[in-house]
Amino acid sequence: MARSRPRTRLLAWATLWAILPLAAPALAAPHDLGSAKHTGAAATRGDGGRNGRPATAVGRAGGLATVSDTLEFVVVSQRPWTSAVTVTLSFAGGYGDDAPEAEGTAWLLGMVLERAAHANLAETGAVADIEVEGNRTWVTLLTTSGDWASAYGILTRTLLTDPLDPALAEEARADLSGQVFFQHDAPVRAFELEAQRMLLGAERARAPMGTPASVSGMTVEALEATRARIYRLDRARVAVVGGVEPAEGASVVGAHRTMAWPGEQGWVVEGAPLPPRASGWTWETGGRTSVADEITNNWILAAYPFSGESPRRPMELLAHLIAEQLVINPPAPGLISWRAEVRELPGGPVLQVTIAAQWPTVRAWEQRIVDTVERLSARDLPSDDVILHHRRFRSARTLELAEPEREGRRLLIEAETGGGPGELLAPLQGLSSEGVRRAAADLGEPRVLVYGPGEPPS
Repeated sequence: MARSRPRTRLLAWATLWAILPLAAPALAAPHDLGSAKHTGAAATRGDGGRNGRPATAVGRAGGLATVSDTLEFVVVSQRPWTSAVTVTLSFAGGYGDDAPEAEGTAWLLGMVLERAAHANLAETGAVADIEVEGNRTWVTLLTTSGDWASAYGILTRTLLTDPLDPALAEEARADLSGQVFFQHDAPVRAFELEAQRMLLGAERARAPMGTPASVSGMTVEALEATRARIYRLDRARVAVVGGVEPAEGASVVGAHRTMAWPGEQGWVVEGAPLPPRASGWTWETGGRTSVADEITNNWILAAYPFSGESPRRPMELLAHLIAEQLVINPPAPGLISWRAEVRELPGGPVLQVTIAAQWPTVRAWEQRIVDTVERLSARDLPSDDVILHHRRFRSARTLELAEPEREGRRLLIEAETGGGPGELLAPLQGLSSEGVRRAAADLGEPRVLVYGPGEPPS
């Protein structure tokens, strides 16, 4: 449905779009809206599994307080050449579970807990940040090998047991209210919400940061209830990356399942590995949705579901190739920005291609997306192209994995989607044009969203 906006606001919204990433939270997050899979434990672990005790967290008085629920999974990637340590926690739950009238509760809770963690960790020099997605909440701790166990204890105490400070909660709520007011009715946010409706259904679409009305009514009691739902150890998974020996990491964190990468050796698994992702389709039939809005440019989102049988790395190389093939012959008239990536939705992985383009070229760009995907799925790439693109893809992924916080997320995502993390770099060596073609052939019917002016902007 078209919504009329004063023309004087168009430049302001164009400026907002320039400073807001295309992968803004509302669009970056749909890959894990819904409930994350939780499986039963193979064995009770704690203290590295040697004594059969449940996992522990530092109590409010500084001592150890037993936590009844044990972590589901921990993976340790040792970096003996550095003293830096990154601990990445993945909690099952996010803004996609907010009640319709309480949108933004999970987001505000993340703000409150992050500020509390900063205060509690100040004397240690460690820092923590929290990112809330649709059905996942990421917590990242940056510290050193000598202090990481203590910092981890402080962080888990802050996340799980310390009562929320009403004054801190009100301060964060006031800040969030200002952000929501500033972004309210922004075209980019409206596009992201339409994308959620198309991919997940209207009943599951949520405004991540909430609305002016929902934010104004948030209470500490509601935040505590949301914390009890999301921040649960029995649904959490942890990656420890850095100057930590695997045995130490497993002992401090404790989990039903442990995977470790000790130096140059292969992965050592203790306990049953996570089950691989079940194959299937996120949706069986495609479609096209067009939403008219009187703004100055269009957004196009084309989403293709994978069958779930392809390994993740060929999927990602396919996305890399599509992003490069879209603009292989510059100039690219009307193109503002573009991105291709693999996202996880509740039903499985999805290839998402997102383009921002000027109105007169939107149909041409929509067709170019379809043609590029069909071309890659119909034939193998020439060997020279494979060598070139493979090298560039490997370089980008290697640089990405050099950041320990990115490696931590990567390990957990691979554990959840493929039954366990693979060797970090070796799989990149074996990627081939045939593997990419098979991944493209596994794509189902696309769902396409075109958002923006349906006729020349006035």
